[in-house]
Amino acid sequence: MKIKRTVGAVLSVSVALALATTPVAAQYGHPGVTADPTPLVQTKPPRRLVARNTPSGRTVTQPVGRTSPPASNALTKEQPTPQIAEVTLPEKVSPPKLESKLESTPAVAPTLSPTPPAPTFEDLIARAEAADKRGDTGEATAAYRQALALKPDSADAHLGLADALHDAKDYAAAVTEYRQVLKLKQDSAEAHRGAADALYELKDYTAAVGEYQAAITAGAKDAGVYNNLANALFRTGTVENKERAIGFYRTAIEKQPEGADSYAGLANALRVQHQLSEARPAAERAVQLAPNSSLAHSVLGRVLADLKDFTRANQEGEKAVTLAPRDAFAQINLGGIYYAQNRYDDAVSAYRRAIEFDPAWAFPHNSLGNTYLNALNRPREAVEQFTEAIKLEPNSATIYNNLGWAYAALQAYDGAAAQFKKSSELDPLNIAAHANLGGIYLKQGRLADAAAAFTRVTELDPNNPLFFTALGDVYRSMGKNKESQAAYRRADELRGVKTGSNEKSDKKGEKKKKH
Repeated sequence: MKIKRTVGAVLSVSVALALATTPVAAQYGHPGVTADPTPLVQTKPPRRLVARNTPSGRTVTQPVGRTSPPASNALTKEQPTPQIAEVTLPEKVSPPKLESKLESTPAVAPTLSPTPPAPTFEDLIARAEAADKRGDTGEATAAYRQALALKPDSADAHLGLADALHDAKDYAAAVTEYRQVLKLKQDSAEAHRGAADALYELKDYTAAVGEYQAAITAGAKDAGVYNNLANALFRTGTVENKERAIGFYRTAIEKQPEGADSYAGLANALRVQHQLSEARPAAERAVQLAPNSSLAHSVLGRVLADLKDFTRANQEGEKAVTLAPRDAFAQINLGGIYYAQNRYDDAVSAYRRAIEFDPAWAFPHNSLGNTYLNALNRPREAVEQFTEAIKLEPNSATIYNNLGWAYAALQAYDGAAAQFKKSSELDPLNIAAHANLGGIYLKQGRLADAAAAFTRVTELDPNNPLFFTALGDVYRSMGKNKESQAAYRRADELRGVKTGSNEKSDKKGEKKKKH
């Protein structure tokens, strides 16, 4: 698979490499666009009911065990309550005789209700499923646990409990139960998919990708599972996986051509890869299919902002917020639309609203940090926001890269190098992280490390003359003239320079070499 590795802003190749220029943005575009992958809509499969056997041997796959209507009462309209005739006692009847008669009547012992039998496994499962249907996750989980106390090896009961825990947002416990199902039924597509959904919510996107792929291998082939896999791939944040996500969104659309969320996801992924000519029709289609979808309008607004159609972009972004006023994703995208128009104060307000609406989401902190760093020259506040974002999403290569730039702006070069290195480790194909790391090493005088970093950059992007020039500069600073001339020649070739001259050497007053 060929991976696009475009660079939005490139490094200076002077000794003060990169520190006075816009950070390498690579696939990220302007700040706030995709600096952290976005939470797209996860498709949830229909709830699964536990198959069980009734005493007659008939298999039941729907909730049973609801209270049966009472047995026919003898006092009904067909059999009206008999009336008791009024009796008048004669005056001469003596009370003692009445007492004597009553004493001769034998006493009747009170009737005791029989002790109800303990609920069976089937009863408890029925109770759990009925609670599921009512949305009572607490009752459902309790009933499933009671059922498992009777049959600990019931994969179906573990699966029902896992689903109920997922609905209750107890994702860690849900993962434990899904994995228990997989111990009992290794090929359970439902358990793999459920585990993937829960891991996605826990922000363990790499593990979620593996479980979605296992679910597909086990037989899950619907549009929803491909959409969810694409979302998880995109949210890993790596260059390679963002490219892969595009293909799976397309598969989801092939399987469900009316899936608006998959069109929105596709449009967002294409926009990140700067494929705007394809992103726009996908976003327009999402809005056509779901005119009241905040997600669809939000993504379309961002695509239009990238295309500089700000009038429509504002309309779409504001429409998304109108449809979902407290949706953090809609606020984030509105902030990005404002940022593209240099409306930085409005962007900051939108990002702060997103943080208010979803305090556990890293992306708004990252976007706010980008605005402080790149637009408002407030690097200390940027460091605070990026640091908070990393606490919430510790495996985001993008956020580490951005934090590195904030440290560089404060001339805290050791801190910057550490962040760029971490970013390059999390996403080895990320050109920006490697290039920025090389620039910082050069600034620190760590020439061998800088040469290694820029060598890796030229391997990742072998058609960019700027990086070969940077590598030539580093080699020349090291006194390695042969290596530096080779790097400069390659840069000339990529620029289309037909002579054997070295432009960099000319600028330094060195004599031009002729072939």
